[in-house]
Amino acid sequence: MKKRLWHGIDKSTNPYGIGCWQIAGNHHHNNIPNGWGNVTEFEAIDLLSEAMENGIDFFDTAQGYNNGKSEKLLGEAIKNTGKEVVVSTKVQLSDHEISKKVIGDEFQKRVEESLNNLNLPMIDILLIHNPPDDLDWKTFDYDLLENLVEKKLIGTFGVSSKGLKGAKNAVENKVGTTLEWVFNLFERRPINHLFPTIEKNKMNFIARSPISRGLINPKYLKASPIFDKDDFRSTLPKDWIDWTIDLLKIYHNNGISESEIVKSAIQFCLQYDQVNSVILGVKSKKQLDDYLKVSNSIVTDYDFKLLQHIPEFYPKWG
Repeated sequence: MKKRLWHGIDKSTNPYGIGCWQIAGNHHHNNIPNGWGNVTEFEAIDLLSEAMENGIDFFDTAQGYNNGKSEKLLGEAIKNTGKEVVVSTKVQLSDHEISKKVIGDEFQKRVEESLNNLNLPMIDILLIHNPPDDLDWKTFDYDLLENLVEKKLIGTFGVSSKGLKGAKNAVENKVGTTLEWVFNLFERRPINHLFPTIEKNKMNFIARSPISRGLINPKYLKASPIFDKDDFRSTLPKDWIDWTIDLLKIYHNNGISESEIVKSAIQFCLQYDQVNSVILGVKSKKQLDDYLKVSNSIVTDYDFKLLQHIPEFYPKWG
């Protein structure tokens, strides 16, 4: 599939990206699992390196994925392969920065920490990680980010949003060039609520969770999901999981074969030119091989009849 241009950095990548949360290993936040289960460092670097060798050239990570471990593993893979890739990473605001409505020197130090983790001279895309949805960007001072662009420590910046309200807030106020939010078969609100403004403002969109936390998977047509206690998905609302699996079955009954479900889900996301990249997380060689096969076989003609009786989003998300 044709490469897609990233506004703000004048680089193009394949629209198939890798999300690096899944390879960060077991970790917790406030005694709650915040990872996807154990992955050894060797396995993680090997997976990322193989992805690069096979043409994957966009990677999304975050400083908060196991205290920078995900960034470090990605940096090792980039060094090992010598491949030129586009890297997006995310850094959180502190409570002090939110209350004072300003990004200051401490934030720059955290950006420099990510640069050290990645072992890169510049971060292509820096995203503010999950700021409050109602943050008043009109009065919030984020001039430091523009300074970091001028210093060539970052190529461009934007927001990775928690909710739709925050996503709309970021693009309507044109915070940088890039928004990362959820987009998949069962969360289609970006089409009407985000994409028109993204296109108007010439912004980038990173589609996270394209297979809905891994639940858009044919194996769940026959067996209910069971997640290990170290997998953060063990904390997700059961009613949302059940709702998603019910929709998966409807989607299958609408005419998609089991073997084509994941391919179809990614194909749907890439129908939209506003999507620069879908980011899929992989934890195993088989998952990567399956993803590479999908990326080599997708065409752009999605059959929208498959969405019959499929709601636009989970109603309780609001």
